[in-house]
Amino acid sequence: MVVGAGKKIRFYRFFDPKDDKAVCVAADHGWMSDPTPNVINLKRILKDVIDGGADGVLMSLGQSYRLYHLFEGPDKPALLLRLDWMNILRLGSHNVENAVPVSTLKRAATATAKDALLMGASAVTVYYFVGYTDELEAQNLESLGILAQECRKQGLPLIIEPMPFGGRVYETDFVRVLKAAARTAMEIGADAIKIEYTGDVESFRELVDLAKVPVLMLGGPRSKKPKDAFDMVYEGMKAGASGVVFGRNVTASDNPKRMVEVLVKMVHHGIDPEEALKFFEMGDQIEIKQRVKLQVNSENCTNCGLCEIACANYHEGIYDKKYSRLYIEAKEFNYTPRVCIDCGICEKVCPEGAIRLNRQVGGVVIDSEKCTLCGICVSKCPTGVLKIVDNRLLGCDRCGGDPECVKWCNFSAITKVVIENQLPTAHRSGGL
Repeated sequence: MVVGAGKKIRFYRFFDPKDDKAVCVAADHGWMSDPTPNVINLKRILKDVIDGGADGVLMSLGQSYRLYHLFEGPDKPALLLRLDWMNILRLGSHNVENAVPVSTLKRAATATAKDALLMGASAVTVYYFVGYTDELEAQNLESLGILAQECRKQGLPLIIEPMPFGGRVYETDFVRVLKAAARTAMEIGADAIKIEYTGDVESFRELVDLAKVPVLMLGGPRSKKPKDAFDMVYEGMKAGASGVVFGRNVTASDNPKRMVEVLVKMVHHGIDPEEALKFFEMGDQIEIKQRVKLQVNSENCTNCGLCEIACANYHEGIYDKKYSRLYIEAKEFNYTPRVCIDCGICEKVCPEGAIRLNRQVGGVVIDSEKCTLCGICVSKCPTGVLKIVDNRLLGCDRCGGDPECVKWCNFSAITKVVIENQLPTAHRSGGL
């Protein structure tokens, strides 16, 4: 939905133009319920968030007046401004401790697109309540339509946050409501959508497809364990999310900086939940490995077969080419080593989630307990290196980062190229 030079410039202050993804932190809830420690200590927490490499920070207008200096400079995250208020945190069962309770859900516009521009914001965010009452939803949509027009005129990206809420919503198919709300948000003019995870990869992928604009997954209530949050992020990104907007899982964390660093590594560099947890707990103590890609130079290949034998011996302890994770394709006197190219097709087509790219060292990781040997990945592999042997799925794992095929090839028909570190330094895509 992003159109116009102004919108694009601001949009790519918090979306990394290299991968069209963003890691944002929500720090805008402090005035919607009683102050909590993460709100009272917001200045200190935001310094950690910025040091962790967040791409954007969502704040209220008042807090941005007070803390704008934290966003000054080219290496700082983008400021995202919340333009409305709601009282859902004080309503009924959602009421937080010591907050003044309320009986009716209310939403109010508290700032304008022009206020955001004067503040130097790169985007604005507003709620879209679905299902509570017909009147509230209609009023909400009317104000969103007016704001969307204003944002188009001002060249300001608009992020809409659908909030299905109320008895009518919970009594129906909640995921279906989320999908409909995401589509409505796009139709009314959202440039991006901030929304709750549906709970599984397939339904969230459908939501992303329906939205047609970048979808940022919100963190929701603070997870009991960091691993729960990491699992959700991994699944959401696998389903096609363009990033995350995490609030309490970052600001209420014992280590906000480390939490942001982990989210950056997951969103921008694709590490899995296990590696994310390892880094969260160990940080810089974790062993750094190089991610390598295999490069084929077919004109150098003599079809000696040493690469195949070395591969089989490394993995199985026997010199039998049928266990090799690569092979040499021979056409007359032309020989081409066929290797895993990290295309990720196998990960996308596996119905059981039994195979995934190893984003730390390259190649693939196979979960033999999940694998049903259906053969779909084998049939879709563009280089034909995946295969089922002795009732096992075999695939290239890069020998842990030091490929045997490269070491044993005497003619450099297969070489390795270092792509990136396993755990890259924190990325920050832009600032004000």
